[in-house]
Amino acid sequence: MEKSKPKLAIRIAKISLNTLFYLVIVLLLVFSLANIQVKKENDIANVFGLGFLSVQSDSMSGTDEDSFEKGDIVFVKMLNDQSRQNLTVGDIVTYYDLTIRAFNTHRIIDTYTSDGSTYIITQGDNTPGADQPIRLSDALATYQSKVSGAGNALDYLQSPTGFALFVILPVIVILVFEGIILARNVLALNKAKMEEKYAQEKEKSVVDLEAEKDKIRAQIMEELKKNKESDL
Repeated sequence: MEKSKPKLAIRIAKISLNTLFYLVIVLLLVFSLANIQVKKENDIANVFGLGFLSVQSDSMSGTDEDSFEKGDIVFVKMLNDQSRQNLTVGDIVTYYDLTIRAFNTHRIIDTYTSDGSTYIITQGDNTPGADQPIRLSDALATYQSKVSGAGNALDYLQSPTGFALFVILPVIVILVFEGIILARNVLALNKAKMEEKYAQEKEKSVVDLEAEKDKIRAQIMEELKKNKESDL
């Protein structure tokens, strides 16, 4: 019973490390897929139509359920031509704001049509004035949810240093660890095969030796029989 406890602990540790390894791989894959999709400055990193952004200002600070603060992460759903037609006043949309050369995620406060094109006007809940009107087609995504306080971590994780330290380095460490375990398992397997082969050869040698002894005994008995018959 006492011997089974260390074996159980080792097994649990192996399962935990393998789980961590695959979680890191999945995280790396998600970030890779998201970054591959960012081909130009006004693209939102997204996976399967769900994007994420870190909040850089307090322009949407407030007490509403969909308010968010600087340092939060907001999740947004990418828009297409059909879903843009369903946008209404009160929705929160993300677009690339040319005045600040960055993404802006603000609430729609009005819409209008001019020269056959639809325009939307947005404003932050915590800003004194409205933003410059944008075409409806420039709305890239609509707000879905948030994770409070996680934006700073995302910013650091997306930086070269953070990505290397918290994504690349753990993968390398785990791969090295898995490589060591694999090498040990291969050596143990080869050792077991050699021991099995040695045992088989030893067993065969014993059988051959016994057969040789039986043959010698038979020869001796045959000689004794012949000598006895000659004496008669």
